[in-house]
Amino acid sequence: MAIYVDTPYIFTPNPNADNGPQIQSILKAGYRWLQINGTECPIGTTVLLNRDDNWPYSGQIIEPAPGIDKVTIDCSGVGRNPELPSDPSYAAIDYEGNVRPGSYLTATAHVNTTQIFVADTTPYTNGSWIVISDASTDFDTYPMPLDGPMEVRQVIYVLADSLIVNRVIKREHPENTIVALCEPIKNVYIRSLEFTGDCAVGLHMHYAQHCVIENITSTDWTGRTMLLLDNGGEYNTIINSYCTGTEPGIEDAQNTWGVMVEGQDSTRIINSGGESCGVGQGMNYCIDTVSINAMGRFNTVNVGVYTASIRSGLLRPQVASPIVLDTVITEDCEDCYIVEPIPFE
Repeated sequence: MAIYVDTPYIFTPNPNADNGPQIQSILKAGYRWLQINGTECPIGTTVLLNRDDNWPYSGQIIEPAPGIDKVTIDCSGVGRNPELPSDPSYAAIDYEGNVRPGSYLTATAHVNTTQIFVADTTPYTNGSWIVISDASTDFDTYPMPLDGPMEVRQVIYVLADSLIVNRVIKREHPENTIVALCEPIKNVYIRSLEFTGDCAVGLHMHYAQHCVIENITSTDWTGRTMLLLDNGGEYNTIINSYCTGTEPGIEDAQNTWGVMVEGQDSTRIINSGGESCGVGQGMNYCIDTVSINAMGRFNTVNVGVYTASIRSGLLRPQVASPIVLDTVITEDCEDCYIVEPIPFE
């Protein structure tokens, strides 16, 4: 059975109301090709890219209808978590990853190996997806991932005290690192959305694989991050996406990040960046991730590679007029690079 019907579902938004619940109901009904037939589509209730049981809507397409260049999404109704204003789940469009507790490493997982040893193999089956999260090492206290270096793998065989995974380990993971279960979202295509207003993130996805995000922009944006491909993603592509912030910085009420990727493996960012943000374009604890022709100006830091990234960086970023620095690579990164910065034009 084909994932897409011959024609898309055409949704005409109400420019004066919260369209989030209607969009959610369309996705829940099984429509994987959604076109928005209107230039104004406020979202005050987060659109979750998953079913009620947290299973992802892989293959989802969200785009403007023919004849509409861009759909403006005012996400002020989503707002911020009052207890934690940086909470990225307060997003216009969101996928959290269906993360569940699993077990933890009983021995160091070494680079270039495909066998990891865990305390309990019963939570896993052949085909399970796992996230190995270095920042979380006390299973009894908190058995879930935390922000920081991590890798996602698929289990291909379960042994008595270990798991065989689908690809070699690329970074060393210490003993006691938690090994949680997750469910990646795959092959999503979202394009030509313009975010305005204030929420924590415009478009936010954890554990995205083989997704394409194209032509995401902002206007009068006071949110924290316009576009965030968050922990556990791999082989994604961001194209022609640019954030225009209003107040650069790292405080809760400022535009912290324009286009940001965290915990990615082999993701590509092309012709994207931002201005008037804390960081125009950046990457945290990524592996083998590259940005080409990034753009950054009027940011605290225009472009940067941070937090134990490995073999990741930027080629020919366009930078100008930083508040502090044009480029940054933090000292804990390994074999990272920023090659041939050129003037922003």
